Amino acid sequence: MTRYFCSNVFSGLFPIKRLFFFVAILCPLLAAIGCGSGSIQQPTYPASGSVTLDGKPVKNALVVFHAIDKSKFKWEEVPQGTTDEQGSFRLFTYATDDGAPAGEYRVGIAVMGAADDEGGDQVKHERLSLKIPTKYANAETSGIKATIEKQSTTFAPFALSSK
Repeated sequence: MTRYFCSNVFSGLFPIKRLFFFVAILCPLLAAIGCGSGSIQQPTYPASGSVTLDGKPVKNALVVFHAIDKSKFKWEEVPQGTTDEQGSFRLFTYATDDGAPAGEYRVGIAVMGAADDEGGDQVKHERLSLKIPTKYANAETSGIKATIEKQSTTFAPFALSSK
């Protein structure tokens, strides 16, 4: 009986050699497969730009990039960013300001309402002074295309027109 580690494991005897094989070979293999190093994420590259409407910066606009060739993306990533007071944005895909995978994109832009701190939907919001035509909200109809290079990319301003 000294040859066996335990007398009743998995409804039978479990030899020490099998235990050694499991611990020494299978555990590291399973850990490597299960823990991976984030390989499902595409490499990202810093990307930034700005949005104007009739020459004026647009604040609180959501800028969303949709890949033209989705077959190059593992999880159909959708890089996006939100404009600040000056109309500037930085793209993120997986984490804040991490950029976007290289590729060609169609771009949709829509103004987001001001976030309220209290009162939920019962609070009256100040009307946004700049209204973006709805055609820009859909990446298919906006007419805006952009390319992310395998390096830091700064886009020329996305100059929108209210006409």
